[in-house]
Amino acid sequence: MEHSILESTLGHSEREYLDLMRHGDNFFKIELLRPAKSYYQKALQLNIETEKVKQRIAECDRLLAFEIKVIWILVAIAVVFVLAFIIF
Repeated sequence: MEHSILESTLGHSEREYLDLMRHGDNFFKIELLRPAKSYYQKALQLNIETEKVKQRIAECDRLLAFEIKVIWILVAIAVVFVLAFIIF
């Protein structure tokens, strides 16, 4: 109830911002980083609390970079196993 009262006193842009951040946070919590980043980028376009949004986008970028490194390491390990299997 308190949440809806707060939102009813906000303007359209503020409500849209909160909605985008909520969606982004929900995706971030379940580690769906690309959709989370997309919502954060949309929120950034509204120019409300830009530092907070930029920090969330940076965190998504950091985790996505780590994810890519892990994938490349796993690919390299898989190639080594396949080559070892073929050779022996």
